[in-house]
Amino acid sequence: MRRSASIRLRMSLLYSGVVFGLGAILVALVYVGLSRALAGQPVTETQVRTMEGDPSCLQVGGVILCERSVETREVTVVDELKVVEKATNQRALERFRTVAFGGLGGLFVVSLVVGWVLAGRFLAPVGRITGVARSIGETDLSRRIRLEGPDDELKRLADTFDAMLARVEGAFEEQRSFIHEASHELRNPLAVMRTNVEVALADPDASPDELRDALAVAGRSAERMGVLVDDLLTYARRGAPEVGRERVDLGVVVAEAVEGFRAAASARDLRLVAEVTGTVAVAGDAGRLTQALSNLVANAVRLAPPGTMVTVACGRADESGRPAAEGPWAWTTVTDEGPGIDVEEQARVFERFHRVPTGAGDEAVRSGLGLTIVRRIALAHGGSVGLRSTPGAGSTFSIWLPALRGEDVGSPA
Repeated sequence: MRRSASIRLRMSLLYSGVVFGLGAILVALVYVGLSRALAGQPVTETQVRTMEGDPSCLQVGGVILCERSVETREVTVVDELKVVEKATNQRALERFRTVAFGGLGGLFVVSLVVGWVLAGRFLAPVGRITGVARSIGETDLSRRIRLEGPDDELKRLADTFDAMLARVEGAFEEQRSFIHEASHELRNPLAVMRTNVEVALADPDASPDELRDALAVAGRSAERMGVLVDDLLTYARRGAPEVGRERVDLGVVVAEAVEGFRAAASARDLRLVAEVTGTVAVAGDAGRLTQALSNLVANAVRLAPPGTMVTVACGRADESGRPAAEGPWAWTTVTDEGPGIDVEEQARVFERFHRVPTGAGDEAVRSGLGLTIVRRIALAHGGSVGLRSTPGAGSTFSIWLPALRGEDVGSPA
């Protein structure tokens, strides 16, 4: 408020100074014009001209003798008239100066008061902007000024400030999203590593091959964590992942995903099955496609009831979506026998932060963060995602990608 009051005072002084200056200039011009008009003594000159044109008056030297009546003659002395008029004019100018100076002083005071009031009204929106800015906290950026009134500079300033707040709020939401996505994405490979290490350590009779396989899975998970960190940094900077353009065999991606989550599935008494139909090649980034498929498998393994089966499959399809050995589309699916998703929720599961109740209480919910990344990766490869689900009977998540043609199987598209 100290700075605001200073601006108000400066505006008041500026307004008062301008009004006072204009008033002083006007009074000075009036004074100069009046003094010049009175300097010629117009009353005396008019009177002399009148007397000179009167046939009853006779001028003798500097004296004009006029006959007012037959019996009486009055004598008017011109010099005396000039002295009287000069004194009168000087008195009038002095009175004018006195009144003008007093008026200017009053004008200065009045203009200062009016300037203070007007500056307060003009700066009221600025004070409102300041109040809103002070009331905004780090966790609440929803406040807006929403200034009403004419579309002037102050309203445009308030609207610009509101737009800036919206951008800042969006940036904070993106930051929260990045933190949630980072924790969600890093949790999967960490869980795979921990599960495989725990299984290997819990079996005192594990063979060297079994230990080597566990270490290989942990190594792939660690490598995927490094890719995830790079991906998340890319998302934070640009909002979309960059993908490579190399030949990727979706059968290999499916096999790696199944192998990575086999221990976690066994720990929950789940059957994790891979089904690969023919050679399914696409042009893209193997690491990111593995990341997308792993997100789907992780959700299925986490939510599927014990004793059920999770199927990870891939193949090719024609334009209508029917299986075709040389179809233009490649697909990979993850099918579980979990709680399923209601029809009204299916269109929103891929949205960021959307959470779908699983029917097991408030503590068991499906987070849309991993699915959001799945959709981003599919779109970055020129593909799409899909979902078929029946509540109480399970769900099938699918990723559709442009397939490499037969003649291009050995090289990127």
